Amino acid sequence: MITVTEPQVWTLIGVLAAAFAGMIAVTTPLVMRTITAQVQGVGTQVEGLRTEMVLRFERVDQRFERVDERFEQVDQQFERVDKRLGTVETRLDGLDRNVQALTRRVMPE
Repeated sequence: MITVTEPQVWTLIGVLAAAFAGMIAVTTPLVMRTITAQVQGVGTQVEGLRTEMVLRFERVDQRFERVDERFEQVDQQFERVDKRLGTVETRLDGLDRNVQALTRRVMPE
């Protein structure tokens, strides 16, 4: 069995403490670089996603504008149809009065 003197024990403790401190000094910047790179990568992905969402929103907005234009056209057509139906209704009312007048003349009560 190996016997170790007190100065040797203190020397071993110092060497181990220095190795431990050196390992922490080396690994901490490496871990920080890795974390920084990962966060930057996530930031890049988020920025790309934001850009894609803005582009899609613009496309959707354009589609809604086209739909609005189409609805305006349909509204105009309905207005024209309403006017024509009003004209037909007026004519039918006049025709009804004429038929009633003829009926009264032909078949008096």
